[in-house]
Amino acid sequence: MRFTINKDQFLKGLVIAGHAIGNKAPNHALVCFKLDLTSRGLEITGSDAVIAIWTLVPNSLNDKEIIRNASQGAALLNAHVLTEVVRKFEGTELSFEIIDNAVAKIDDGKSTFKLNCMPVAEYPEIDLERTGNSFNLMCSDLKALVSQTAFAALDKETRPILTAINLKAEAGKLTATATDSARLSRKSISVDPELRFSVNVPAKILTDVVNLLEGSDEVEIAPSADKILFSFGTTLVRSSLIPGEYPAVSNNIIPSNFNYYLDVNASQLLNAVDRVSVLVTDRASVVKLSMSDDQVEVSSSSDQTGSGVERLTTIQYTGERLDIAFNALFVSQAVRALGSEDVRMSFVGEMKPFVIRNPKDDSVVELITPMRTR
Repeated sequence: MRFTINKDQFLKGLVIAGHAIGNKAPNHALVCFKLDLTSRGLEITGSDAVIAIWTLVPNSLNDKEIIRNASQGAALLNAHVLTEVVRKFEGTELSFEIIDNAVAKIDDGKSTFKLNCMPVAEYPEIDLERTGNSFNLMCSDLKALVSQTAFAALDKETRPILTAINLKAEAGKLTATATDSARLSRKSISVDPELRFSVNVPAKILTDVVNLLEGSDEVEIAPSADKILFSFGTTLVRSSLIPGEYPAVSNNIIPSNFNYYLDVNASQLLNAVDRVSVLVTDRASVVKLSMSDDQVEVSSSSDQTGSGVERLTTIQYTGERLDIAFNALFVSQAVRALGSEDVRMSFVGEMKPFVIRNPKDDSVVELITPMRTR
């Protein structure tokens, strides 16, 4: 295996595939990139067994030669070491050669590195075949589905199913749902009415996919029984699925009838919550919302630090007096995810889950469970 390659394009491919390299590898070969030089160009694969990313550095790009002096072959090299070595080169072109199937020699005319290789046969087989029905989605739609829900997924492995975003297609809607059991976020977009599936995709992987979409307009998505594939540009991302029935999908937990409504400017609410929560040093910063006909106040108190209160001015409240306490971070993240100038908060009662929406967009709903303060 031998080739000369544009350094920036080589590094770009390594960085993309590097999103799949984890800190703990279940297989010693998975700390490596698999490099395959084929007639199409240099194929780079990275995986941690849950996610796999395949990306292609093409022979040419926009009529500019990227790879030349090529002799096909494959190699397995430590992902972190290779990426950092390529990053450090000052030259614009690198020559790469595998010697005796054991050493990779990389040279830019000034610096030379010789990196040990592993046997290619030790790299596990990765299923990148499309199975089932695939469909295309605008990248902007996928970004919205993920950015408006992923923050609500559980960030610990105590309940693996809750670390996922459930993607469900039925009745012409593709719905993303995330919950950590104390809150829920749901976003829907329109899709082909014939499309039907339900899969649980790790939220972290979906976030990585969205971060890799830059420069692409469309993404092809292929869900199946045990994996989901995302294909865009010259990159393919494979994610394993988290088995089990997603709890928020099967239960009708979002209220449909409410007794109290608060319409408020999003920035004013965020700023008020941020200011009063400074006094709360507990892990879950509890903030209280007190609402009545004549005023709405956001407050917090702590035996150690004192208390704070701020009155909201740009509001419209409907209902009898209501006091409700909540996790400040949960409400702040939900309001920011909506991305709207104003938000509507709808309540059933003091200890019933409440809903936050963009009054001009019913495709997103944020559900939050109140907290007890006594």
